[in-house]
This record gives sequence, structure tokens and C-alpha cells, in this order.
Amino acid sequence: MKAKKLKIYVKTSKFAIPIPALRFSTIRWISKLIFKYCPPKVRSNKSKSELGEYDTMEYIMKNLTLEDVNLLIDELEKEEPFCLVDVDTYNKKEGRTIVKIYTL
Repeated sequence: MKAKKLKIYVKTSKFAIPIPALRFSTIRWISKLIFKYCPPKVRSNKSKSELGEYDTMEYIMKNLTLEDVNLLIDELEKEEPFCLVDVDTYNKKEGRTIVKIYTL
């Protein structure tokens, strides 16, 4: 059985976000709209070796293309369902936080 959906689960001690599982075709459609109407404003002129620890995510987001997203979804569709992210942490001030991202 190959994966067909992506599920995101977020829960903290104060709130939970009920996000339904999204089909990969829906994610492709949403990403196509995002890249069409909200393109990156500025491409980074820094090389990968010049990037600092905090610049890396900005570099990835500015240089991400629709083809990259489609390739990622293609690879996820080929695999059996599995958990991509599983974070369960506790902080005295904030309480317990759970974040899970997995394919169905």
C-alpha cells in the first residue's frame, strides 16, 4: 500500500490544531497556487558556503521551486506510509507540545 495523504498533527497544552489529512494531489494544487501568486521576492546571492546557521532556511525557501515540491511529493507517493516528524517535548513554562507529520 502506497502513501496517498499527508497528515499534520499539532497539540500543545493550550490548543490543538485539527488539520485534516491532505491528498498529495491537493498539496500539489495548493503549492502550484502559492508559486503562481506568491513567488519569492528576492533570490539569495550568497553561496551555500557563505550562509550562516540562521540563513539556511531563508536560502531554501527563496530557492525552492515548484519542481522541487513535485519531486518531493513523487518520492513520498512511492513509499509506504511512515512518520516524517515525531516531536514530543515538555517545558515547565509552556507545557507539553506534540508535533507529528506522517503519510497515510
